[in-house]
Amino acid sequence: MKVIAALVAGIVMAVSCGGTSVQPGPEPTVAGCGTKAIFILANPGGLSCLDEAGRSLGKVVKLPDQSAPSTPAIHPSGTAFAFALTQQPDPKRGFGSDVYMVNLDGSNLHAIVLHEDNNVFYASPRFDSSGNVLYVHRRAAIITNGSYSGNEDNIVRIDLRTGESKRIIKDGADPTISPDGKMIVYVHLKDSQIDALWRADIDGSNPAPFLKTKDGFWYLQAPRFSPTECQLAFSAAGHTVGEASGGADVALRHGGASGKEAHLSIPSEIFLVPCDGSALKSVGQTGDDVVPAWSPDGAKIAYVGSGGFFVLDVKSQSTRTVANGQDFFFGDLLWLKQ
Repeated sequence: MKVIAALVAGIVMAVSCGGTSVQPGPEPTVAGCGTKAIFILANPGGLSCLDEAGRSLGKVVKLPDQSAPSTPAIHPSGTAFAFALTQQPDPKRGFGSDVYMVNLDGSNLHAIVLHEDNNVFYASPRFDSSGNVLYVHRRAAIITNGSYSGNEDNIVRIDLRTGESKRIIKDGADPTISPDGKMIVYVHLKDSQIDALWRADIDGSNPAPFLKTKDGFWYLQAPRFSPTECQLAFSAAGHTVGEASGGADVALRHGGASGKEAHLSIPSEIFLVPCDGSALKSVGQTGDDVVPAWSPDGAKIAYVGSGGFFVLDVKSQSTRTVANGQDFFFGDLLWLKQ
């Protein structure tokens, strides 16, 4: 699932339709299934609890009708997680997405970041090690003379104790925080289009391309740091590399590439990169763009896509199909326990 593309579609829909229906708040809930789940899957069907075989155990919590959760992130306590939630337009704040938090047992569902205006979308929440600071992608539509003309994309730092919000990175999306808490890696955007992986210090200073190699991609998404080693995984398609002599891009895989057609005609891959950005390795091919979810021991990566739930063994680079079904065409996973 392309999180950024989904946000674009939501903005365009809101601008063109201008809906103002009343937004019901999330309903109170009794204890959910999260404490029994191995995985949690966020997609338009809700927040589903899954066992080790990908079987549904029910929902973590009941969400409002016609709402869609995405980009979940576990809290450092291990007892709760945050996620983005797109709902029907709010009568005062208009259409957008917010960040909610809920305990794994389904209790204490509450908003921690609310969009402040029409066509403002928050996504990809990430906690610091204390759980008191949240880093999140904020996208706002740019309206010129009453018409949609583009987006403004920033990564924002929010102090959950005080509510203070500060933009720390311009033209960034989908952040992930290094294990030592000193670096953010994110998707850099140009004119709201995906450019490359970039990195910055945790305060947003010293932004620069992350990869030190000449590798490039026609599309990439969802960088995710391993919980145990200083490396990250991401999903990408249309892998290219600059020639050492002339610097021209040449395709490495799948017989070449020509602009956006490459992404449409070739599978995506999951790549691994060490924290210093010095090397790149493909560890598995996927049928579509996916969102990697690391196992707690850092040995495996789970993902859903093309109607399947898969687990990739990082060392052997072998992929196992866990389950198939209509719930697995796209979505974002949390891998809670072994």
